Amino acid sequence: MTAEKRSGNRNESVAGDRTADSNRDRSVAPDEAETLFRAVEEAVFLIDVERTERDLAFRFRRVNPAYEAATGLSDASVTGRTLREVFELGPDGDGLRRYRECVESGASVDFSATRSFPVGQRTVETTLHPADSSGPVRRIVGIVREISERATAERELERNRDLLTKAEDLAAVGGWELDLRTNELRWTDGTRAIFEVDDGYEPTLSDAIEFYRPDDRPRIRSFVEACRRREESYDGVLEIVTAEGNDRWVRTVGEPVTEDGTVVALRGAVQNVTARRERERELQLFRKAVEQAGHGIIITDRNGTIEYVNPAYERDTGYSRTEVVGLNPRIVKSGKHDEAFYEDLWDTIRSGEIWESELVNRRKSGELYHVDQTIAPITDDDGEITHFVAIESDITEQRLRGQRLSVLNRILRHNIRNGMNVIEGNATRLREADDDERTVALTAIETQAADLLEISENAAAVRDLFQRERDPDVTSDVGTMLSGLASDFEEEYPDAEITVSEPETVTVQADDRLETAIREAVHNAVIHNDRGTPEVTITVPHSERVGTETLVDIVIADTGPGIPAAEQPMVDHEDETQLVHGTGLDLWYIYWVAKSFGGEMQIADNEPRGSVVTLRVPAAESH
Repeated sequence: MTAEKRSGNRNESVAGDRTADSNRDRSVAPDEAETLFRAVEEAVFLIDVERTERDLAFRFRRVNPAYEAATGLSDASVTGRTLREVFELGPDGDGLRRYRECVESGASVDFSATRSFPVGQRTVETTLHPADSSGPVRRIVGIVREISERATAERELERNRDLLTKAEDLAAVGGWELDLRTNELRWTDGTRAIFEVDDGYEPTLSDAIEFYRPDDRPRIRSFVEACRRREESYDGVLEIVTAEGNDRWVRTVGEPVTEDGTVVALRGAVQNVTARRERERELQLFRKAVEQAGHGIIITDRNGTIEYVNPAYERDTGYSRTEVVGLNPRIVKSGKHDEAFYEDLWDTIRSGEIWESELVNRRKSGELYHVDQTIAPITDDDGEITHFVAIESDITEQRLRGQRLSVLNRILRHNIRNGMNVIEGNATRLREADDDERTVALTAIETQAADLLEISENAAAVRDLFQRERDPDVTSDVGTMLSGLASDFEEEYPDAEITVSEPETVTVQADDRLETAIREAVHNAVIHNDRGTPEVTITVPHSERVGTETLVDIVIADTGPGIPAAEQPMVDHEDETQLVHGTGLDLWYIYWVAKSFGGEMQIADNEPRGSVVTLRVPAAESH
């Protein structure tokens, strides 16, 4: 249907459509059909089925006012658009299987699904009817009913291995009646079976109450008395001990029987609900276990919409449950993984396999963090995937500690071994050297000793970095910090041109170690500069919005020879190998400082010459 036709008179449109459909149904006039379509209380939509050589397309034709009210999707907003476009279904056609089934079978199809509508996420039950009585199905009539509350309750039960089954709904039920005129109590066979007494056994009221636990006997007595005196029905779940000594939970209900306004009897029933009660306890235990688990747990529907997160996930990400339910897990996406990474993830879990990997996410505060994550599909009785569950463990600190030990071990072994070889070789030369050679040897020894001392100091700084606990409430004003550094740099590096551009007001989530990292970056740029007058600039060019938070860039640029080629892979991959490792701890220290605040370090070439080191750290919450 073209846009011009959609904007025309509705009655004319419906009449024209019916004519085009060969006037198969002449029992209802077009005007009457339009009136019924608009007035019916059920939410109704019409779908046109389009056939191509390779696939079927399902395109909205009409929706009635009841559908608009229930979903927030207006007739004008959906008419002419496909189901895939309206509900943003994936390229694999996920969510269209039932529509294809309706077309292929030519029969009605019922199914439930959770969708994101303008009025919010809703779980709806949909019935599809083929509108064509003969030949290929060209149109589908759909009726939608919201079942969100029911679906939520059902999911809570299903998540613990379908704890409440249909069989339990058929649990044994027995009846009883107490004649208040004779005080005679009669039990049915079902009641005797529940209490495990002999056939024909008819207890007194006192005998019957004795089956209940001592703590519950006053309660059952009060039930009976209230029913007798105030004509109040009752319904409660209590624990009994059967005649065979077995513990059981029973649901007991009672109501008064009156004659001429007088209560003459009490009548009720008991039901064995032991299995249900035990499984409800198991479900409650399961919920507590999930809620108290140290690992983050996320449950999504098949389309990746979050339905549940536990407190550990809230703690790790900074997002509350109410903030994330209804959203996609991509809210913590860091941008550190390419699309192929996520395509492999979805291909794996949609095929029914378990996916495991380490990945980098971003907290609500903007901080980066590393997790070990496992995602598994959840299937129904038919083997269809209905949900996914992800369990993730925050390994940020563990990863940084392991990385630190590896780097320190490798660098110290490498540099100390080389330095000692130089010292030992020059010490040997001193024994037979003349004055000139002796001067050269002594200078080499002094230089190596200074280098080893610097490595020792850097290692101590790294140790201090990891020994100090980070206070999440501590913030730093970048402008004030850079103003103080500018004065210090004038005294420390009189032969260098160091330009510091101070931002107006920028506060970040970091402590004084950020200042140490900036100092280290400037020192590194100055001492490794191969020009007569080293040039270094420090700027805070912009703040970038990432998700709900802001990240601040502190940029240190120089005009030196650039980062050695041997160290660039270390920076790019955030790791060392046996063949590629940094020659010192300078860059690693800067990187670790940034990571300790949930930030990152980036290195790029400076045009036309030199390098640019960027410290990216989260802005303070008040920023």
